Amino acid sequence: MLDFLKDITFKANDVVLRAVDILMRNYISIAGLCFLLFVTSNLSSFLALYLDSSNYFIKVLLLLVFVGLYFGLQLVLLKRTIFLAKDEKSHVFKDYLPTVSQFCYYIVGLLFYSLIAFVVYLIMYVLLFPLLFLGVNMQTVQTEVHPLLTGLVMMFILIRITFFPFFILENGFNTFKSYRFSLAMTKGNVSTLLIIIAIVASTHLLQIAAEYLGYSLVSWILSLINAFVIIPVVGVVMSIVYIDMMKAYKGGSDPSVIDNII
Repeated sequence: MLDFLKDITFKANDVVLRAVDILMRNYISIAGLCFLLFVTSNLSSFLALYLDSSNYFIKVLLLLVFVGLYFGLQLVLLKRTIFLAKDEKSHVFKDYLPTVSQFCYYIVGLLFYSLIAFVVYLIMYVLLFPLLFLGVNMQTVQTEVHPLLTGLVMMFILIRITFFPFFILENGFNTFKSYRFSLAMTKGNVSTLLIIIAIVASTHLLQIAAEYLGYSLVSWILSLINAFVIIPVVGVVMSIVYIDMMKAYKGGSDPSVIDNII
């Protein structure tokens, strides 16, 4: 067990260090795209408040524009990090733009994940219902037990399917085939992915702890690190992990869901 933990920790550290190296060499382009995502998100929130009393058609039109722009930028950022992780630099601007079908498959994938989250939310309530007969307070189940267990289950599901956009962009697969490949590729790699997530999320957790303890200056410094270092490095980390796992993938060309759930 100790050797296993050392091995997966070494792999996780290696991925993060490689991602930091790529980020340092291409910081402007990656951080610039992250900044555009930040501006788009905040601008949409501002306009939603500013145009609250405007015509319904205008609000729907702007919503569609911002959805297209925001998620389109996410896919551009993802393509950029994939090319950098593969050390491919000879690409023109149009190579980074997703096709209409890729964009639609990505949106369907996000909606399907939301549906999974809703189903898990309901199932967890059913599974926890017997606790009420054991004397556990309803308020405790609703505000503590249920959110915690639902969050853990959804984290596991997210780890297993988080690479579906890569298969959409790299191979042109549809949403559900991309989901199946993500399940197959992450099978047996959950421990490594958890450690990578823990490493990447460490500064965010430290920021929350600093805020809770009242260290405002430390929290502010960590928030800057998160905004200008951690968020840009996340995309590179995920691209490196995807490429490494694809190199080690020995599964079939059409994996099934049942064979790769556990």
